Amino acid sequence: MKKTKSVLKYILLVLLTVIFLFPLIYMLASSFMQSSEIENILNFSNETFKSVDLIPNMFSLEQFYKVFFRRPEYLLKFWNSVIITFPTVIMQVVFSSLAAFAFAKLKFPFRDKLFFIYIVLLILPLQVTLVPNYIVLDKLNILNSFMSVILPGTFSAFGICLLRQSIKYISYSSIEAARIDGASYLKIFTRIIVPQIKGGLVTLTLLTFIDSWSAVEQPMIYFSDKGMYPLSITLADIADSDYGVIFACGVMFMIPPLLIYLYGENDIRSPFTSSDKL
Repeated sequence: MKKTKSVLKYILLVLLTVIFLFPLIYMLASSFMQSSEIENILNFSNETFKSVDLIPNMFSLEQFYKVFFRRPEYLLKFWNSVIITFPTVIMQVVFSSLAAFAFAKLKFPFRDKLFFIYIVLLILPLQVTLVPNYIVLDKLNILNSFMSVILPGTFSAFGICLLRQSIKYISYSSIEAARIDGASYLKIFTRIIVPQIKGGLVTLTLLTFIDSWSAVEQPMIYFSDKGMYPLSITLADIADSDYGVIFACGVMFMIPPLLIYLYGENDIRSPFTSSDKL
């Protein structure tokens, strides 16, 4: 009986996995098809798919050739995404980890009240803060620049709350011992705190990357120059319906976050901190 339940459970899990991965598999397979084959499959004249093929009749790099050589505007959008995402990720991880360390281990006036404000900001949806951010960015005269998206993304209440939960479980004894030895707070942070929250840092890096990499609302509102749009917007707004290019760009679009996950997979799977071993 138990064996039957286990088999049924695994069958159900496999079916769910196939369902969730089907769009990804379909996009990957279609990106290596020729344009004529894609047009034959995606025939919307009758508002239906003509067929669903997951194996190309002939393996082709035609769609990637278009992206890199015949349609360079898509490659430009890809680099716009890179310019927006990487500074945002680096700055958010740095500032969030420093702020989390202060909230978790340092004592200063109104610490808990200030952290409560951060919690309130965490539950506010993005759409609520778009207009206030727009007004502030306009006063700073940085609208229609990459900094108008990078700067608001640098300060994250979510990142601070996430890392604070990791840091607060680190033993005070190791910090006090370092202070007795004359270590500065910066040295304590880099030598004691950071190595023990590596899993949290990798997790925040991945989540921040995905959030910035797929940003749509902020660039559309803060950029008046459509040439600055990232690939996330361009993929959803292709007027000529060149689906082969869409598939190829989609494959390119998913590679960076996938590489980040594979690089930090062990840290994400490991315990958030090793403080429980202290």
